[in-house]
Amino acid sequence: DVGGSATVDQVREGFKIILQDRRVEAILVNIFGGIMKCDVIAQGVIEASGEINLQRPLIVRLEGTRVEEGRALLKQSKLKIISCSTIEAAAKSAVLEANKYRKTHVDSH
Repeated sequence: DVGGSATVDQVREGFKIILQDRRVEAILVNIFGGIMKCDVIAQGVIEASGEINLQRPLIVRLEGTRVEEGRALLKQSKLKIISCSTIEAAAKSAVLEANKYRKTHVDSH
């Protein structure tokens, strides 16, 4: 939960904390609300995922203030970010992508 504000540093550090657990197979970012601007969150997600060379699937659902600008930034980033417009679609996508990641990245010992 980023509350009403989030910086690139906070997003990056959040990703790093999540990725300390090697069992994480996908990341779902869900932003809903009017306080936080979606374009600011999108820019933070783009910069943070680029800086840490994110290899796990990243699914982002944005809804709220400046949502169209945020979605456009995600699309223009050329990063492998899956943008969804509903939480249902985002959750389904996260499960699907996690399963794909597991099949290609987990040892079968």
